[in-house]
Amino acid sequence: MKKIFEFTGRSGNGLLQGQNRFRVLLLTVAVLLIIAVAGRFMVGVYEGYATNIQNEIDLKMTRYNNLSRLMADADRYREEHSTLVRFRSEYLDSGLIQASTPALAEAQLQNLINELADQSNLNVLSLRMLPRTQQGDITNLKIGINCRGEIEAIKEFLLRASSHDKFLFVEQVQIQILNQRERRYFNFNTQIVAWTRS
Repeated sequence: MKKIFEFTGRSGNGLLQGQNRFRVLLLTVAVLLIIAVAGRFMVGVYEGYATNIQNEIDLKMTRYNNLSRLMADADRYREEHSTLVRFRSEYLDSGLIQASTPALAEAQLQNLINELADQSNLNVLSLRMLPRTQQGDITNLKIGINCRGEIEAIKEFLLRASSHDKFLFVEQVQIQILNQRERRYFNFNTQIVAWTRS
């Protein structure tokens, strides 16, 4: 009977050892599966990171190629820039009211308007400078004019102003009959804008 107990005792020990081996095997398989899943996840993260880096490299290379092309055309761009500067000095600057201060430019504009009105046979009743506005290095000078004259004189004044060497822009025009019985003379109100450099 002792042998039977010894036999079952050993067999019970063997059963425990088998269960322990099975647990170790399961634990090993679970650890391997976790490692495989984590590895797969890390590979995905790495691939995404590598793709982002490649996109950044491609973008930088595109910028580099564009800048290289611009640098290759530097002489052409210098020539175009000098042409634009020449155009500005020959055309744009000649159309500006030239004065050292905006106040002096306004005085020149008033003299120019009086001269155009005299040439057109308009009777200037009043001139008033309106608020200046700024656009970059250009100052917009605005003058309000109240005149009286015949319709042909008004027409001639507007033609002279629009075709003058200086840039003069007519913004508003208001023409009214002075008297219903006398339709020869009209009140003429307008606003004219000129440019000067700040």
